[in-house]
Amino acid sequence: MTSAIEITPLGGGTGASVRIEPACASTPQAARAIRDALDRYHVLIFPEAHFSDQHLLDLSSVLGSLHANDVTDDGTAPSGKGIYRIALDKMDANQLDYVKGNDWWHMDGTSYDTPGKATLLKCESAPAEGGDTGFANLHAAHAALPQDRRDQLESLRVSHCLAAVGRLIHAEPTAADFARWNAVFPPREHPLVWHQKDANSVLLIGSTADHVVGMEASQSRQLLDELLEWCTQDRFTYRHTWRAGDLVIFNNPALLHRSYPYPASAGRILHRTTLRGEETIA
Repeated sequence: MTSAIEITPLGGGTGASVRIEPACASTPQAARAIRDALDRYHVLIFPEAHFSDQHLLDLSSVLGSLHANDVTDDGTAPSGKGIYRIALDKMDANQLDYVKGNDWWHMDGTSYDTPGKATLLKCESAPAEGGDTGFANLHAAHAALPQDRRDQLESLRVSHCLAAVGRLIHAEPTAADFARWNAVFPPREHPLVWHQKDANSVLLIGSTADHVVGMEASQSRQLLDELLEWCTQDRFTYRHTWRAGDLVIFNNPALLHRSYPYPASAGRILHRTTLRGEETIA
């Protein structure tokens, strides 16, 4: 066993491949290298590394503080350990909507003032079809906007809510649907442009973005759709095709991400941990 870590940029400005023995990834030296690479490349791929659940928890604990509230006990062994199991076999309506809602571009944690720092995804069962995960570099997308466009967006605010995602999933949502969505994630207002401490800025958009505050509905929708199309251009994105044993860590406040649709029969199962946020939206 070797403790050496090898980090290779993927090219295109987003993403790097990381090779290290799972048992060595949680050493202080390796953890520092992984944190530095995460802030630089935003998406880290550990190809077919085959981390165990305990390896995943050990690495998560040295990279940051676990977001305990991000794990819903669904009666499975992973949830008992503090790991969220992502699969389309959920019986609870809210959990199933949560998994299905990942098919649209979004940032995790827009229901909080401080979104999670990072997410770790471990592939337990690779999908037989579909199920890729896409990442869009919001730092690069905002920096590439013309200055006059950035100035136009600066003072705008956006209302985020789970109901905005629910309307994408359900063609005819009921009053009961809206009640349970609002109970989980009631509307929360954020600035459209989040200026972060590292001198980068991101646009807080995606599936949870319901409307621009104070803007006429059709104009608001057009603006949010235009910005989403801009941020998810090929030049700003990386798309990962899962193989069994892959581990992916992504820098949540710097990205939008999504899963690409897949049927329940595809057998896609991921195990996830989330690191508590470190920077409040301002």
